Amino acid sequence: MKYIITEQQNTSLKRRLYYIKELLNVVLGNMYPCDYSNESYFYIGVIYELETFLDLEGIKGVQPEEVIDFVKQTLKDYIIQYYINSQEDC
Repeated sequence: MKYIITEQQNTSLKRRLYYIKELLNVVLGNMYPCDYSNESYFYIGVIYELETFLDLEGIKGVQPEEVIDFVKQTLKDYIIQYYINSQEDC
């Protein structure tokens, strides 16, 4: 998966792309997609869990809003595809 980083984004965010992706994978792995009626609700749930983690722990050098915006802009399709692929197990 390729990411497009714009000039406006923080260089600290650029350096932490791998960590953000791994964090998202942990959040996705801890969620149960069968509890959600559709991909929109699942997406909202994932964003909520990410916001909660970032409020509690955070990522040094990066504002939580920047991470959430990055996930919303670039990883939404990845989250929805994860939900669709997980529906086979329900």
